[in-house]
Amino acid sequence: MTLPRPPWFPCLVLVTLLSHAVLSGARTLISYRTLSLGGDALAVGLVTGAFAVLPLVVALQIGRAVDRGRGVLAIRLGLILSVAAVAVAAVSPGLAVLVVASAALGLGQMLHTVACQSLIPLWSPPEKVDSRFGQLTLGVSAGQLLGFPVAGFVATLTNPGGAAEQVATTPALLVMAGMAALAVPFAFCFVPVSRARVSRTEAVGSQQSTRAILGTRGMKPAMYSSFTVLTGMDLVMAYLPVLGQEMGLSVGTVTLLLTARSVTSVVSRAAMPVLLRRVPRRGLLVSATLASGVPMVLLPLTDDVVLLTVAMLVVGFFWGLGQPLTMSWVTLVADARNRAAALSVRLAGNRIGQVVVPLAAGGLAGLTGGVGAVFHASGVLLLSSAVCTFLSARHLPDHPGRTPATPVAAHDRAT
Repeated sequence: MTLPRPPWFPCLVLVTLLSHAVLSGARTLISYRTLSLGGDALAVGLVTGAFAVLPLVVALQIGRAVDRGRGVLAIRLGLILSVAAVAVAAVSPGLAVLVVASAALGLGQMLHTVACQSLIPLWSPPEKVDSRFGQLTLGVSAGQLLGFPVAGFVATLTNPGGAAEQVATTPALLVMAGMAALAVPFAFCFVPVSRARVSRTEAVGSQQSTRAILGTRGMKPAMYSSFTVLTGMDLVMAYLPVLGQEMGLSVGTVTLLLTARSVTSVVSRAAMPVLLRRVPRRGLLVSATLASGVPMVLLPLTDDVVLLTVAMLVVGFFWGLGQPLTMSWVTLVADARNRAAALSVRLAGNRIGQVVVPLAAGGLAGLTGGVGAVFHASGVLLLSSAVCTFLSARHLPDHPGRTPATPVAAHDRAT
């Protein structure tokens, strides 16, 4: 008797949850391993940069391959590459091997992320695209909440009281590799909704360049909204501890504030289906940056823990809406034959922002003599994005459309 194969979408969510748990834990451990192998802050920067640079180079090619019908293959290759990369990092004897492992992890993550995001508008009924993007990013948030504690727990067990440069990271990275391996079967067990393929030659006439994708009406504001939210998240993670130190807040208080932001992001993503039924998409898109920009501007102006907690709760809730809604915005405005390519350009833009903006923020803090300017600048960027979104999203249709060549299967219509 043949067992029924599971639906495709829950498999994508599980893959995303596990892979981002691995990502959040492994990247921190890789930084510790860099130090234990004799590296310094510059070496940590090089290893971290390797994670971002290689995916930037190949992002558009990955998107085009997914647009040609290779999405399931990209998910499988990305997950397998992630397992191998973390395992190699666990046993890396030197910094050169660690750089290669970090680059391979970044490439694997880009492969399955672009593919998972792209299959949602291709295989879903139009009215479910927004909520499924929300559920996918809920998996991202849940994975991030899971990965770091697991990695930290294993590292603490094997390094009680150890200094950062003496952390034995191999056991914890091997656990992360095992967790990555758990995701692989979910990429092989579901039945694809469509097996349609397009050859490179057939696709040449319909492929858009990066400039053409960015020139699509509404694409730049969608990417700018995503960019401001994601870089805002990174700046809060990096600079809230510094701001807390200036204000005299304890490490425990700062951790509580960061946790509050993460928790409300999970809540808003879980609530997205209800919100989308009650609030127009344009209103949610504008609120993602407007309602988070104001608290960011005001954050450095008080050291009251209650007010700071409220600010973080508000910021986290609306940032939780921002990322999934900009994914669906990109699919709404993109050419149907270039949706995966457009999503890969969006991810590449986010990666550039994650490299450039923290460096610029550090320079700004140095010039102004205080970290508060970083939060003011991020808040202004978010508010400017809200204005762009308000002006650009007025003509968005109700639901993302779907490529005619990839109809929804009968079993999916009933879900």
